[in-house]
Amino acid sequence: MAEKEQMYVAGRFVDVGDATVSALDAGLLLGAGLFETLRIYGGRPFRLGAHLARLRESGEFLRIFVGESDASFAEIIDHLVKVNVVPDARVRITATRGPLAAELEDDSAPPATLIVSAGPMTPYPAQAYERGVTVVVSRLRANETDPTTFHKTTGYMKNLLALRDAHRARATESLLFNTKGRLAEGAISNVFIVTGGRLLTPPVEEGLLPGITRAAVLELAAAVGVPAEQRPLSAREVLDADEVFLTNSIMEILPVGRIEKKEIGDGRPGPVTRKLAEAYKALVTRERESAS
Repeated sequence: MAEKEQMYVAGRFVDVGDATVSALDAGLLLGAGLFETLRIYGGRPFRLGAHLARLRESGEFLRIFVGESDASFAEIIDHLVKVNVVPDARVRITATRGPLAAELEDDSAPPATLIVSAGPMTPYPAQAYERGVTVVVSRLRANETDPTTFHKTTGYMKNLLALRDAHRARATESLLFNTKGRLAEGAISNVFIVTGGRLLTPPVEEGLLPGITRAAVLELAAAVGVPAEQRPLSAREVLDADEVFLTNSIMEILPVGRIEKKEIGDGRPGPVTRKLAEAYKALVTRERESAS
């Protein structure tokens, strides 16, 4: 890391210690904002275009106008990665609705307040991938009738509460079921199960964020010959699965060894999980090299 870490705030590169936004920003006061988290591998962002497409699609729905082009974002991120000396980085992009007055008085979409940071990657421990992690079932519910469920908003309190409960139970993640009692997602991840060699994951309409890594895994399943299906999943199907794994941009493909006290399979990463994890790493390498 550089001695003074920089970030991008509202059109300027500033030292992190000097970064500020208005105390009247709607993102701060109302949670009217969106964010994306992505990984940098060897100085190259993975699937930046997909993250930005999701950000803009959500922005259209929530009236958060992100005017910067993909090329501008790439330049901002490249600068931060270099100046902060973090070739393997965790990048967060935040876009808020801007001044509260504009939110309350103007029905048009004002320019978003854009914040971009790039810091060092803190990976999950190697043993988590070798042995699988423990997850719990959250007491909270994903609401498949709430349209904001399908967008990565800064109103993230429910997810944080679910994750806190997991950590208090010395688990890595919480599984969220929807109001119909079916699997939706994890607090910070998408969820896949494997049954009889078939890869299953809930469809988006069950109440989950359409993850970028989730989409990549479905692509990879088709490429490596793993039959996959998106369909509603009951709690019993999840508990009786041969394999379970989680996905997000930071964890990539993280195997689950136990759901609370219930061992999944033999409690270790299964063959389909391992096959997809290897394919994912190869995909990252290919896309990084093709961008060089």
